[in-house]
Amino acid sequence: MTESRRITVTAVAEAERAVWEAFLQHLPADHHAFHWHWREILRRTFGHQPHYLLARTPDGTACGVLPLFHVKSMLFGAALISVPYLNGGGIHAETDAAFAALEQAAAALGQELRVDYVELRHRKPAPEFDGEPALEGKLVERSHKVSMLLPLDADPEALFASFRPKLRSQIRRPSKSGIVARVGADGDPYLNPLDAFFTVFSEHMRDLGTPVFPKRLFHLSHEAFGPACRIITVWLEQTPVAAGITVGHGTATEMLWAASLRRYSAMAPNMLLYWEAMKTAIQDGYRIFDFGRSSYGSGPHRFKMQWGASELPLHWHYRLLEGDIPDINPENPRFTTMVRCWQRLPLPLANTLGPWITKSLP
Repeated sequence: MTESRRITVTAVAEAERAVWEAFLQHLPADHHAFHWHWREILRRTFGHQPHYLLARTPDGTACGVLPLFHVKSMLFGAALISVPYLNGGGIHAETDAAFAALEQAAAALGQELRVDYVELRHRKPAPEFDGEPALEGKLVERSHKVSMLLPLDADPEALFASFRPKLRSQIRRPSKSGIVARVGADGDPYLNPLDAFFTVFSEHMRDLGTPVFPKRLFHLSHEAFGPACRIITVWLEQTPVAAGITVGHGTATEMLWAASLRRYSAMAPNMLLYWEAMKTAIQDGYRIFDFGRSSYGSGPHRFKMQWGASELPLHWHYRLLEGDIPDINPENPRFTTMVRCWQRLPLPLANTLGPWITKSLP
């Protein structure tokens, strides 16, 4: 009998949340995707059914977790994804045997639910699975994305001084135009920070030709994570021109969502946005700034590289049950016409249709 067969895997609900969180305290995860908060945030926002799997040793001790969501996409079929809409997830286990048991349980659940594939968004390679022949050749890996990480100095001035002169000049440029940054503050003449964020984010997404997420996603995230979730807004007088939301976990905080208005790009408000986010991260005690996910060689990838960030290859693993890995990418020629049409939509219409469509774009 292989070691993984001695491990039991069960789906857990709210009643066992404490067991899940105790395991993560015992073996801290490298990303906030494993936090229990996302279970309710994504369920309440998109309606995707969560299946949180917990592995236990024969004596009942927790030894691994796998947060899964059943996503039914009208565009890409049905899937179990860990974790949709986020840049991390997958299996977090104490041993290779626990990893194997959780992967096999996910595949069995996928067959039961008749999904096309299981997607595990790991941030590191999968184990070799010595002595676990059931997994040999079962996982297909894609490493087409990277997260960009920047170590933070404890002193913001020292971090600023470490940047190249051109970058420092770009950071200063918005202030010379009267642009200011605010962190999660309310008050006249400014909009509520969440409203300001969504005003910028929704227009930015429409201009990219991409459907916008429901505003509820950001509200629930901010409500659930509290001080670990920061809303940074950048203003020209009473107009929000850039905005971002960070979520912190452990020693790192991630810029999970960010946007700026194209018509103000000459003033470089996004440079001030990221700099303000870094200063806030330092003040909050974080040691790493995660710029989020990018495709190799893309414009966002080059933008993040100029700050001195290093690449962390993302290892997305798939158990294919039916068909091939879907190509959910706006740059896919299949979507070119759709993107151009979306860019021409009036903003109110795009904001009405977008939240409905993003249920199918995990």
